[in-house]
Amino acid sequence: MKEEKKQFRVSLNEDAMDYIEEIKREQNIGFNGDAVAFLIKDHQRLRREQWSLNHISKSVMTILTDSINQNIREELKRVRLGTNNTDRNTQILIELFNGLIYHEDIPDIITTEDIKMAAIKTAENIVQERIENKRQRKIDWEEKYQKKEGAIT
Repeated sequence: MKEEKKQFRVSLNEDAMDYIEEIKREQNIGFNGDAVAFLIKDHQRLRREQWSLNHISKSVMTILTDSINQNIREELKRVRLGTNNTDRNTQILIELFNGLIYHEDIPDIITTEDIKMAAIKTAENIVQERIENKRQRKIDWEEKYQKKEGAIT
């Protein structure tokens, strides 16, 4: 069934007329009205595609943002739990040292800025070594996990 057409009169500048002639040649269209109708349909198609691309972009951004936020929340939870554990251990040590100082009737202390005893140096070295080993184990685990993930996908 043939589409019903309505007629209307349009005044266009020379550039617009040249463009309509170009479209008529490229698309093998015989009449100016058909060329204008072609341009309108093409414009509508492009607008739908643009909306679709914008919608997809927004959806992807939302998904990425949610994923990043979830990862950050998980990491912050781990940091918070580690900090809580460190805080608890520090408080325990303070209480133990306070009890020891009271029991030994020690009126004051010499700070590590004044004299750093060999026992302190040993403790610092062992703690540093533990931190480095734990970090290396974490790196090894992450590499192993990423290899497994890569093999799955």
